[in-house]
Amino acid sequence: MKNLDKSLLYHMPSGAIHHPNRLIHKDGTIMWKHALLYNNEPTMPQEVAHEAHIIKTAQRLEELNSWVSLDGEPWECLLPNAWYVPDIDFLSEGISLFFKHATHDAEYVYNTLRHHTHDHEKLELCNHVLYFQRC
Repeated sequence: MKNLDKSLLYHMPSGAIHHPNRLIHKDGTIMWKHALLYNNEPTMPQEVAHEAHIIKTAQRLEELNSWVSLDGEPWECLLPNAWYVPDIDFLSEGISLFFKHATHDAEYVYNTLRHHTHDHEKLELCNHVLYFQRC
């Protein structure tokens, strides 16, 4: 990291420092920029709990991705649209997000994933975009 512009790195409340393109989970498809960019501006977690929620939500999203992207290429996956946005109440903790799929339409993804969500989770189809919430 010595050749990177340090101002581009994400400094987390836990003390961790991540490059925006770093995967949240080593074997996953979701990068930190997917969780933290909103309107092309990074929004850093304001609490350690929010950072932990983002990590757990990313893990769950990766699990859901495996059901809808079974035979696809790695880039044919779920793509977050809006995730951690402190100024929007229902996106302010890292437990919920809006997303789409890179190649499948939202209705197909919804119909596939609704059978794989847990009782404590919410999955909704909203204007050709999906909304997911843990807890």
